[in-house]
Amino acid sequence: MEFRHRSNTALIFGAGSLTAVPDTLGPGAVLIVTGRHFQGGAAWEALQNVLRQRDIDYQHEIVSGEPSPEVVDAVAEQARRHGAQQVVAIGGGSVLDAGKAVAAMLRHDGSVFDYLEGVGSRTPDGNTAPLLAVPTTAGTGSETTKNAVISRRGPQGFKKSLRHDAFVPPVAVIDPALAVGCPPEVTVACGMDAFCQLLESFVSTAATPITDALARDGLARFGRGKRLFVEQRYGADDEVDDRAELALAAYYSGLTLANAGLGTVHGLAGPLGAVCDVPHGVACGLLLEPVYRRVAQRLAEAGDTPGGQAATDRLAYAGAVLERATGGDDGSYGTEPRAEDLQSLLANCRAWAESLPRLSSYGLSEADVAAVVAASGNKNSPVALTAAERHAAILEVL
Repeated sequence: MEFRHRSNTALIFGAGSLTAVPDTLGPGAVLIVTGRHFQGGAAWEALQNVLRQRDIDYQHEIVSGEPSPEVVDAVAEQARRHGAQQVVAIGGGSVLDAGKAVAAMLRHDGSVFDYLEGVGSRTPDGNTAPLLAVPTTAGTGSETTKNAVISRRGPQGFKKSLRHDAFVPPVAVIDPALAVGCPPEVTVACGMDAFCQLLESFVSTAATPITDALARDGLARFGRGKRLFVEQRYGADDEVDDRAELALAAYYSGLTLANAGLGTVHGLAGPLGAVCDVPHGVACGLLLEPVYRRVAQRLAEAGDTPGGQAATDRLAYAGAVLERATGGDDGSYGTEPRAEDLQSLLANCRAWAESLPRLSSYGLSEADVAAVVAASGNKNSPVALTAAERHAAILEVL
């Protein structure tokens, strides 16, 4: 067996750990990229006060929505004019992706478009400004991945990555208290994205012993943390504890996807995001059940083949952990997988998706589906769904 495992150099985790940000900065001016939501909170004001007290030269830029090449180029130009030597990104996955891309473009010439996989003509050399990643949602795991997703919507739209091993943020600071107050619909969508990443990397054909260990613990932590949205525990005294479980599950999901890859759900979610304005987590959440119902059926049809049975067992394991992790159980699962565990997994995915808007709410029409399917793929899925199967899965949640 041969594999490589990539991750951050350092992780700082815990409620209140945002206060560690100034201590991790190096010399020179700082670009701080945030979303609008963080800008209006008390945590941002407190951070600014510390930065001023320490006489740290910083510039603040706001990124809203998934970053386009034009947004990245504009923010990078502002950072150059300010003389920024390092970048701090505080926000959801889109903000972290923007921060990664800007940090890289501070050391590359031209437009970020030139370096995007599949559409650009140049390859990044890995040179990048130091980056500190601070997620405020528990979803994408972008704080520990090597790619920044850049998109442009419309008839000629795309959703592509700026990617290099050197673009993994050296330091991630995960403060689950920053997610308190995150809207319920965003919490659910982000949580389902993290769960999808854990599940897809767990059954991936490129899984490793390390990603397996992380995925198993991540699934158990998600199983405990999901009570936040399943039981509507927003505002509870221990909300930050649930947020912490989800935040660590999301971090693990970033590590597992970066090292084991993903599957058909993400193979569809990317092209969907290029065609319509659907949030990535919503797309993943909607597609989980229809895609994995078909994967499970195909695995059952394949019979007791070594690879197929192993994937079926892992799906059943995930279903059992989600149930057993509720109520403080450690999520361990030491018995033989059962058929009802797999059905439980699908039922949970279906129930969680009921709170999400359908794809048509974001402008997707039936006429768009064929183009989405044509641009999609099965990546590292244990089963390669046909184009017709992928088409049917999208229509179910249109």
